[in-house]
Amino acid sequence: MSYKFSQSKKTGFTLIELLVSVAIGLVLSSFAIGSFLDYLDKKNVSNAVDELKAFFQKAESDAKVGNLGGCNQLAGYRVTSSKTGNITRVTSQAVCIVGTPGLAKSFEIEQNIDITPNLDLTFKVLHAGVDIAGGLASTDITVANENNTYVFTVFREGRFSEGSWQ
Repeated sequence: MSYKFSQSKKTGFTLIELLVSVAIGLVLSSFAIGSFLDYLDKKNVSNAVDELKAFFQKAESDAKVGNLGGCNQLAGYRVTSSKTGNITRVTSQAVCIVGTPGLAKSFEIEQNIDITPNLDLTFKVLHAGVDIAGGLASTDITVANENNTYVFTVFREGRFSEGSWQ
């Protein structure tokens, strides 16, 4: 008696092949997710820098055009920052020679982003530049989170540098 063994053709993947494929996919996706999270961290710092520069420009513009901000006679607009917990608040308010300033304008920087040193800049009226705390000719402003640092400079004339990543 002779037996015939039929060979059936197997289709599909073995368990080992599937596990190897899944492992390779997980490794590749972990690199992609890590890169994306790094991108988001850097973008958060970049957005904070843009907001801060726009806030400076608004304070400078209000001072240049003589927006009284509640004052009878305006000296300028003072921009300060303070940190409470992991929130940094930036505030702009009119500085009066005569009168009482109106309400301050402020915004909060995204959590876990630091600004150093604490800001204390006064944009003076009629294109008179900026008073920088300590009478300095310029000051470097650092905006940073845990992984990214951006530095730009504010000059006494009222301009600021483009800045760079450190």
